[in-house]
Amino acid sequence: MIGLSVAMACVAAAAESEAAGLLTQAMDAMGGEARLKSLRWVTLDSIGHSWALEQSVRPEGPWLSTYQQVLETRDLELQRQWIEVRQRGWITPNWTAPPATIVSDGVAARTDGKRWAPGRPSDVLDMTETFALAPERLLFTARAAADLRTMPDEVQHSVSQKVLAFTWNGKRLRLLLNRWTHLPSMLEVVHDDASGVWGDVVEHRWYSFWSLEKGGLLYPRQITSEINGLPNADSTVETLTIDEPLDEAKFAIPTDTRTAYQAAPARAAGIANLRLDASKAVVVKDWIVQLPGSFNVMLVRQPDGVVVIEATTSGTYSQDVLQAAESRFPGVPVKAVVTTSDAWPHIGGIREYVARGIPVYALDLNVPILTRLTSAAHTLAPDTLQRQPKPPIVRPVSARTVIGSGENRVELAPVHGDNGERMMIAWLPGAHLLYTSDLVQHKRAGPGFFAPEMLVELEAAVSREHIEGIEQAIGMHLAPMPWGEIAKGIAQAKGSQ
Repeated sequence: MIGLSVAMACVAAAAESEAAGLLTQAMDAMGGEARLKSLRWVTLDSIGHSWALEQSVRPEGPWLSTYQQVLETRDLELQRQWIEVRQRGWITPNWTAPPATIVSDGVAARTDGKRWAPGRPSDVLDMTETFALAPERLLFTARAAADLRTMPDEVQHSVSQKVLAFTWNGKRLRLLLNRWTHLPSMLEVVHDDASGVWGDVVEHRWYSFWSLEKGGLLYPRQITSEINGLPNADSTVETLTIDEPLDEAKFAIPTDTRTAYQAAPARAAGIANLRLDASKAVVVKDWIVQLPGSFNVMLVRQPDGVVVIEATTSGTYSQDVLQAAESRFPGVPVKAVVTTSDAWPHIGGIREYVARGIPVYALDLNVPILTRLTSAAHTLAPDTLQRQPKPPIVRPVSARTVIGSGENRVELAPVHGDNGERMMIAWLPGAHLLYTSDLVQHKRAGPGFFAPEMLVELEAAVSREHIEGIEQAIGMHLAPMPWGEIAKGIAQAKGSQ
């Protein structure tokens, strides 16, 4: 046994030595360890784009795009960051002019040059990751990892790659090094999805367009990312400035803003941490209740159980919804959950219902994405379905489908439009109420409706399904509204063409 232990220790030492050697080669290829260590400040002026993987018509693409202009200064010496991100795209036709974000001494703030406001804790976390995993510091982070080790070689883009594995901040990473140039080719980061929807997310960050910079530094001007095998974003550095004198005023956070940030109660940020306030429930009928929030949920009481419309946001939010259903209708089981779209606000909490054996009604076109979601691994932050695996009970909807009977029945129908290709409507004849999924939304600013063409698609679906006698409409982004107002919006949309 002693001999075996010694042999294993020798193997581990050899692997550690090999990993360290590969990192040294990579540092030399980038200009040398001394040059990388000597970097004090970096300013990057970048352009790029990202894909709306979760908000496009089809989850498999093509995807809607957003374009970005990013100006960022990293003070590597004092661990400070100044960043400004302007963007325009499918939902913002004009370039935005958001405030710049400054992170300094563990404090985040935002300013437009005149007004100041505290930033978010996530700003500090984002900067921490940038400073650890950006190209200029990535190799040092890998070398500092206690579990740095080599992995079997692999081929990517027809080129043999050396592979190193390590963990940082609870995230599992693999670093691929080009066997010929020794430069980093790709960083794989396995982390828990911040939204709580997809569980263990595999992100690939590809490095390319290497450029010789000041003092012999070799730097990748292009970084392209993929998430779970889908294209996510691409950024190209147009101008890279190294060790030029900093404008200290850019990093100066006013004392009152700093104090306000530090005094703010600690709270978890992100979609996964949204919670339901059941006290704001809207009773449409004694058997229909809307639970308002960032994304609305509806409860429909039937003689043999409750139908939940929309499995929104996250598993914890679904737990809140199920608790609200129990409080509102004591002793009545939830018999079904309906998801009327493939977008994550409609399906993000579906795994909680699956874990409880509740049947899922979904458009037939959306079964593949639901299968992908319910089979996703959640090992980094186990949810109920990860701890208690159960096969989903999916009821695909390809034509008019009825849940229940009598006055309290729910009739589902595909929209079969362009924007609404992956959506369903729900008709509740006993209440003369039409559930419109995402097809009816108010504009973010000013009167009128967002995306008038979706109103026209709604009208076409209502006509095709011979739905008559609608008095009110309701939706994920819509409080109960007289149908006449929507009909007027449809007429205006047609008249404006």
